[in-house]
Amino acid sequence: MAETTADRLLDAHTRWVVDRLTTGGPVGTRDEAIAEDVDLLLDLGSELTLWDVLSPDEVSDALERVLVTVPPSEGAARFAAAVADALLDGNIERFALSDVVGRDLVEAWVRRVLDGVDGIEAALDRLTSSPRVATLAGGFVGRIVSEVVQANRAAAEKIPGVGSLVSFGANAAGRVSGAANKQLEGLLGDTAGKGAVFAMRRLNKVLVDTLRDPSMPDALMEVFDLYGDEPLPRVGDVASREGVHEVAALVHEVVAGAAPSLPVHQIATAVVTQVWADHGDRPVTTLLEELGLTRDELVVHAISLAPRLLDAAHADGRLEALVRSRLAPFYASDEVAGILEG
Repeated sequence: MAETTADRLLDAHTRWVVDRLTTGGPVGTRDEAIAEDVDLLLDLGSELTLWDVLSPDEVSDALERVLVTVPPSEGAARFAAAVADALLDGNIERFALSDVVGRDLVEAWVRRVLDGVDGIEAALDRLTSSPRVATLAGGFVGRIVSEVVQANRAAAEKIPGVGSLVSFGANAAGRVSGAANKQLEGLLGDTAGKGAVFAMRRLNKVLVDTLRDPSMPDALMEVFDLYGDEPLPRVGDVASREGVHEVAALVHEVVAGAAPSLPVHQIATAVVTQVWADHGDRPVTTLLEELGLTRDELVVHAISLAPRLLDAAHADGRLEALVRSRLAPFYASDEVAGILEG
């Protein structure tokens, strides 16, 4: 008798849970039931802090496992390929840079970057240790000088009455340029010695002095004002499908290689530790509110997501089987049998 009663109770309890998950059950509609569950969780969260729910060590361990397993996974590689296909084939309307980045924010970034010119200068100076970079810099300077000479000559030849003067100047410039080129070759050469380093440092100084010019912020913002409202080209217009997929694969490989590394783990641990130090003693609901996740928004998201999952599971009987599998051990326990027999 006890076993039969336990089975009947299990059937009734299963139906009650399934009914509540699919129609709302005794509390009304399913949306009302979901809202009630969200309110119960929020009430609980208003009494619990981050320290009550999780420790930073537990979060750091979980994050480390994610970093080790997820980025190198096959699923992550497929996700990268899906992003590439979305950029190529997705119904994305052309947009301008100003549509996604406000002018005030661009101006703030420009001024912040230019405030860090000392750091840029130090980074450029470190490049002088590369002979190849120094040689390329020297060649760049030499080409600029050559282009300037040619441009000035073309402009001067258009002025009446200075033909002979231009001819003389061109010949002289040619001789000087030839001598300069020989000196430049001797200075830089294939081994890129001290002359190449000197040329690199001179180029660095020109770049840094240009960045320090007081008019540079206004000049950069003028560029944004000129082109910020122009629609950006679509990815498919500037790159082939193979190229986009190669870039996506390379980005995935970089992330997959960096994520399991010790420095990334140390950074993640430091961030988690600091967050818990700053907010660990505050209620969970307070943090949600500060992140802009209000009760009404949480209810809306829960109502939009949960019913689809529940309906799909209920349609093929998996929801009922899942609920029954969770409840059955309780009704088959000795404690329930003793209650029913007593």
